[in-house]
Amino acid sequence: MTPASDQTRSRLRYAADDRPPRLMSFIIGSQTAVLVCVPVVVVNTIVARVANQGDAYLSWAIFASMVIGGLITVMQAKRFGAIGGGSLTVMGASGAAIGVAVLALITGGPALLGALVVASALGQFVMAASLSHLRRLITPLASGTLLALVSVTVMPIGFAMLTRVPDGAPAGAAPTVAAVTIVVVVGLMLRAPRIVRAWTPVLGMAAGCLTAAFFGILDFERVADASWVGVPSAASPGLDLSFGPGFWILLPGFLFVAFVITVRQVGDAVRMQRLSHHERKAVDFRKVEGAVNACGVGTLLSGLAGVLPPWPYTAGIALADGIGVAARRVGVLIGIVLVALAFVPKIAALILSIPPPVLGAYIMVIFGVTFAQGMRVVFREGASRQNALVAGLALWIGIGIQFQAIFPSHLATPTGRMLANGLTAGGLTVLLLTLFVELTGPRRRKAEMALRPDSLPELDRFVVDFATRHGWGTKGTERLRAASEEALLCLLRQEEDEHTPASAGRRLRVVAQGTRDGAVLEFTAATRSGNLENRMMLLGDRPDPTSERDLSLALLRHHAASVKHREYHNVDILAVRVDR
Repeated sequence: MTPASDQTRSRLRYAADDRPPRLMSFIIGSQTAVLVCVPVVVVNTIVARVANQGDAYLSWAIFASMVIGGLITVMQAKRFGAIGGGSLTVMGASGAAIGVAVLALITGGPALLGALVVASALGQFVMAASLSHLRRLITPLASGTLLALVSVTVMPIGFAMLTRVPDGAPAGAAPTVAAVTIVVVVGLMLRAPRIVRAWTPVLGMAAGCLTAAFFGILDFERVADASWVGVPSAASPGLDLSFGPGFWILLPGFLFVAFVITVRQVGDAVRMQRLSHHERKAVDFRKVEGAVNACGVGTLLSGLAGVLPPWPYTAGIALADGIGVAARRVGVLIGIVLVALAFVPKIAALILSIPPPVLGAYIMVIFGVTFAQGMRVVFREGASRQNALVAGLALWIGIGIQFQAIFPSHLATPTGRMLANGLTAGGLTVLLLTLFVELTGPRRRKAEMALRPDSLPELDRFVVDFATRHGWGTKGTERLRAASEEALLCLLRQEEDEHTPASAGRRLRVVAQGTRDGAVLEFTAATRSGNLENRMMLLGDRPDPTSERDLSLALLRHHAASVKHREYHNVDILAVRVDR
């Protein structure tokens, strides 16, 4: 564990299963829900206005996005069977889908958008069921780069808002309002006590609005005209199931956006699991699959409503990492309040009335932090030359595309518009480069055998042959043999009981791949329970000498440089790295 991880864990006040005081949970949940309304309203407003949709569709899109985001936030926290990640994950309308959504609305209106979003939801469910096969593409490098690219796509919106003031406003109004907002938000984030830090967004925006009122650019007439309670009429005429040329032309773009959202969901689910416990635990990828399934349910509902699909917002990570609150109870309250706020039209009117320089300044600060968090994820495993090249190139291609500095004339074509979003272009770059590195890497050697004790000789022959082909010395070969033997014994012993043999009819697939400093052995089997990483953490420095299971774990930990155990719903994958 890194010192940074230790520091983060020590700041955690309420873990996922803790129950904070009701009043505190309600305050944090209500405040976060109100803040989540801001990006939901802003993203839907951008899409509706650029696509020349009327106020009726905008009102419906905001309402439906808030209701669906709140329901999926509750689903992520509560976890219903295989749906939900079991963590504080706040969901809302996805900024990654802005580009393709605008094209769909222009081409065929909400009905075509709904059909394409439903199709992408089906793709998400397939990806959730195939996470074990996609693990080489959905890596920390990909998820961290995409998180940074989210900031790249949102920042231009923030920059544009900084200078938007009514005609006739004083010359210094925009920069002064933005500066006050930034100073208050940054000052509170850096130096405020933890209890005050939770109110940073509210206090920062309040300071900006007061400054705007001083300059006479604060107008709440829209809020006064809006009703307190109401439900907009449904603006979506259903799904366009004619499957015309427009559907097939836009479908690849929507499927790629679904993949981007899935990568983002996986990255956030993994990060939230690491932030949500007082003690260090291995990531449970069955819950990660559940988080992607919940996101798929939200995408399906969004398609039926004819609005943007959801994805995870940074609010959950900010609560856990910033003020030390990762309790699922807070996630449930955020979702409930978000749904309730959807029935209060004054909330959307209030957000639309906040002066753009205030929102722009707040977006700059928040997504500046998001960019840094993405880079931290990228380089957590080490700033290798390969990772730096892939992340750096993807980021600058995304920035160039987003700011129309790369082939702007080509991006203006109907086909080019599908790649005219920095997240899409940069995400496609990082995924293609990751795939290239994967396909051109050292050749893997594979073997398959029965998962039972008498397969040890067969496994040993496979490992010795691999070491001989790669020119390993005697000591390195013996260490590799010992690690592979203990890995197999651990897989067998973790599921033994008094009635059923652990090997009943199951197969073991072993993949060996050489690395610069050694090799990685990957054991794939359909196991039943128990995570070896967690068992090793609980083992301590003094294993029980009478327990064969403890001795196998201790020996595996001794011979291996690292052990990673990923548990999925359909398969377990144990990756053991051994140095020469």
